[in-house]
Amino acid sequence: MLIIGTAGHIDHGKTSLIKALNGFEGDTLKEEQERQITLNLSFSSLETEDKKLSFIDTPGHKDLLKTMISGAFGFNVCLFVVDINEGLKAQSLEHLSVLELLGVKDIILVLSKCDLCEDMEGKTKDILRGLSFKPLKIFHTSTHTNLGIKELKDYLLSLEEKNTDENYIFRFYIDRIFSLKGIGTIVTGSLNEGEIALKEKIICLDTQKELIIKNIQNHDSNLDKIKAPARVALSLNCDYKSLQKGFLLSKKGFFKPFLQIEAYVKAPNLSNQNYIFCVGTKQLEAKIHILKDLQNGQFFAQIRFKKPMYLCFDEKFILLENGRVKGGGVVLNPVNEPLNKELKLRLLNLLYDKDFSNAFNLLKNAHKKGFGLLSSYQRFKLNHSQALEIAKNLKEVFVDEKNLNIYDLSCIDLLKTHIDKILEKNPYAMLSAHSLTLRNAWANEGICAFALENMSVLEFKNGIFFKKGVDFEKLQEKNSNALYEKIKAQALQVEAPYNLYESLELDRKSGDLMLKKLTKEGLVVRLAHNLFVDKSALLAFKEQMLNLLKATPLDVQTMKGKFNFSRKYAIAYLEYLDLDENIIKKDEKRFLKSNI
Repeated sequence: MLIIGTAGHIDHGKTSLIKALNGFEGDTLKEEQERQITLNLSFSSLETEDKKLSFIDTPGHKDLLKTMISGAFGFNVCLFVVDINEGLKAQSLEHLSVLELLGVKDIILVLSKCDLCEDMEGKTKDILRGLSFKPLKIFHTSTHTNLGIKELKDYLLSLEEKNTDENYIFRFYIDRIFSLKGIGTIVTGSLNEGEIALKEKIICLDTQKELIIKNIQNHDSNLDKIKAPARVALSLNCDYKSLQKGFLLSKKGFFKPFLQIEAYVKAPNLSNQNYIFCVGTKQLEAKIHILKDLQNGQFFAQIRFKKPMYLCFDEKFILLENGRVKGGGVVLNPVNEPLNKELKLRLLNLLYDKDFSNAFNLLKNAHKKGFGLLSSYQRFKLNHSQALEIAKNLKEVFVDEKNLNIYDLSCIDLLKTHIDKILEKNPYAMLSAHSLTLRNAWANEGICAFALENMSVLEFKNGIFFKKGVDFEKLQEKNSNALYEKIKAQALQVEAPYNLYESLELDRKSGDLMLKKLTKEGLVVRLAHNLFVDKSALLAFKEQMLNLLKATPLDVQTMKGKFNFSRKYAIAYLEYLDLDENIIKKDEKRFLKSNI
């Protein structure tokens, strides 16, 4: 499919041209008909048996520039319409600047009202001298005499369809929302990236609400799925009042919101001030902070928003000042990256050139404790496989493919130093990748396993790493005894098992097996999910509680006050007491049956 848009000065014949091409009357509003100008975007199509073209007709009035821009974000090809008798006017040139900033390069020059022109050759040359680009094709037309209309239509139908990268993720800015009886909420927009299918789950990033695709239409045709580029109407399972023009629909898990991004900006006399930032059909105020003047009206800049934005690498935008085009650019760093200015500028240069290998290397060196690739699509427009392939070709790097992390090899030395300290403190430590990860929040199990496996001072057995030369069975016995002694020493208020394991340098799996064995042997009693107590201490305390009950009932508050217990311990011991047949519970209090 192709999306073909119109651009040009007011009253140069854009809407009449669309009507001549496909019979569609775009100016349907009463005000549009009375004033004979286009006020809103209009959408139509031109179809043959094997071809379907979508049209977006935009207004040419200077006060409707924002509307034109929201339509232009969907263009694959543009019909740039110029009244041959009037030549290039103010909005002709402003619309051209929008097309240039958005990267619309396939521009067809349509010279209109040629039936009224006495010097077509001379007028055409004058117009071409005013253009900064070479048109894809030039057509001389008249909607009154149909001059050139068939030739233009045939040419449009001969254009090759555009295909976006199959790795691109569905992103869809809403341009209209309405509700139809019996159908429900409908949203329309230009699908510029990705594809979508019936019954698929999507998310409205602005509201963080998940939605389901109930129906897909492309110009009144119902479809099971559709891919970019295309004009699309989607039926969604939500109240239409919960959505707004400019909201962004996408797939869950790919985009995070940020109040600050970095970008390449092209704009004459750019300054540190507020502008209107236009992306897709969304328009909002943004503050520009220039990071570097690249000369000739080009800049690296930081852009700050009042509302979080879900932008993507290489996404185009337009900047407006006082309602007019100031400039525009492309998003380079859509996330808030904590780098100093020198490194940030180096990164922006690499991203501008799409030199991802060196960008990854810079980020890997800047983040010594790991650089994640989970958000590679938002940050670089690369899927995980593409990002990993680049990462694996870097030097001095450990790539954790499972957890999508890149580590500088210096991280291994950090982990080895940490392991040496553990063994120095406790030569009977039982280590695993998981236990090491718990002690080093920045390191995931992949790199921890790599560090453990590459330490010559360690041996490995039954999933455990331990100091070389230590007998494994004796190691288990020693640590089991140490764990039991730790539980006995803490008496009635024993720490949670994972805290006990950490103090003894035990991995959790080994610690759990030891606790299970101690419980089975009757040395320890499990009172609650994370509370294990020495059995002899528990029985002695039970006798103490029974003696107390001879004089007074027990409840949570009494236990907390008398034994300085937290609520957790008070409840655990009272529930253990409930197991005794001589105890009765009434109104959350415990009594001896013999006292009632």
